[in-house]
Amino acid sequence: MSSIPNSVRVAGLILIALVVYFTARSVLRSTSATTDTAEIVNANDADDVLPEVIVQPAISSPRQISVSLKGRTEPDREVTVRSETIGTVVDASVKEGQFVSRGTKLCGLDIESRAARIAEAEASVRSARLEYDASSELEQKGWTTSNRAAANKATLDRAEAALEAANIELRKTRIVAPFAGVFELRMAERGDFLAIGDPCGRLVDLDPIVAVVEATESQLGAIDPDMPVKVQLATGETTEGTIRYVAKTANEQTRTFRVEVEIDNPGARIAAGLTASVDLNMGETSAVLLTPAALVLHDDGRVGVRYVDGDDVIQFTEVVIADDAAEGVWVTGIPDGVNLLAAGQDYLREGVKVAIKPSQEL
Repeated sequence: MSSIPNSVRVAGLILIALVVYFTARSVLRSTSATTDTAEIVNANDADDVLPEVIVQPAISSPRQISVSLKGRTEPDREVTVRSETIGTVVDASVKEGQFVSRGTKLCGLDIESRAARIAEAEASVRSARLEYDASSELEQKGWTTSNRAAANKATLDRAEAALEAANIELRKTRIVAPFAGVFELRMAERGDFLAIGDPCGRLVDLDPIVAVVEATESQLGAIDPDMPVKVQLATGETTEGTIRYVAKTANEQTRTFRVEVEIDNPGARIAAGLTASVDLNMGETSAVLLTPAALVLHDDGRVGVRYVDGDDVIQFTEVVIADDAAEGVWVTGIPDGVNLLAAGQDYLREGVKVAIKPSQEL
């Protein structure tokens, strides 16, 4: 019997090794597939377990709604008093912050040249009147013509007009307050030369004082001008006022409407420029009381709540915060009686089916 070559024996061993390798690999794959199938089945079984949620029915109640609008106080009137003639200031006795009545002299200009013009105008009037009286008497006696008397009358009229103009110019040297108020700021001192239109000072009328706020278009319709409103000042003082003006045109930048609240201010006790909060009564509405934790911020930026619909599926609805209270917030936009999520509203999303557990307080 001939011997088997070494090359044949090596090839046989390699073939046997390959058969063993592929057989073992096939067995391992079968085992792995069986394991994966079991895991998928278990996962599917787990998906059948619905997340449990606690809900609370939304119960609407009538609520008197008010809104607080921030603004500032302003003078009822404010004017910069200016000179109507030229001259040097010789009287500046009124002090800044002093209350003045209408007609009080705020700045006095020199009158020397104007006094001389008045004296000259008065002399011209006296002379023209003598000429006119004499010509009138001669005319009555028939010793002169009527034309001469008419010419003298025209001369008298011009002299009287010049005298009136001189008196008006003299009165302009007294720069006076056009209304009663506080002389807030002096702009001309003794020795200053004022031209026509130059300022003497600023006068403000603080009684009444006005609280000015901006209302949105949704708040505009609820403003009742006949109802008094409460005004809270930055000083801590609380007072009442009446709405005297509501703008009919919105501000182009803010799309809000100017609202003025008039407040009695005897003695100018309330200063202008104070921060003021005006409480406006917006009427009664149906709202739901929630804790702030019940509110969620949607991905698109809307504020609302999540609830469970009739098919036990999570849904979202946008709400409007109508009022704040010590016990929570009053919101509108929730259908009465829907089941609101009492917990987990930040983690459960719309479209998820859930199982409802017994309710608890929100």
